Amino acid sequence: MDEFPDITTGISKPDLFEKFKLQLQKDFEGAGLNGDFANDLKQDHYSILKVIEIEIEKINRLAVSKLTGLLYRIDINEVQIKKLSEERKESTINEIISELILKRELQKIIIKEHFKNK
Repeated sequence: MDEFPDITTGISKPDLFEKFKLQLQKDFEGAGLNGDFANDLKQDHYSILKVIEIEIEKINRLAVSKLTGLLYRIDINEVQIKKLSEERKESTINEIISELILKRELQKIIIKEHFKNK
């Protein structure tokens, strides 16, 4: 079986980046949140994390249940959050969640592309 492309390089590929933005917007909107911020993302890992982190902070202030719904929709669970939090004690919970969202959304796109091209 062919290997999956590296998730960390997915953000640097223009076609995958556009699909990533669409997937991110779709999942935010599917959770009843505004996903328009995804349209303005720059193709830079750090800036994407910061924008997602700001959105997570907004959601936390408004309704934690919305955040729970978003994480469920994206397929991120408490175990993943706890594990990464323990590995990165210096990071805030919003930074942890943002990174998990970025990785999971890229993973979804890369897996779809991998099997579409089979």
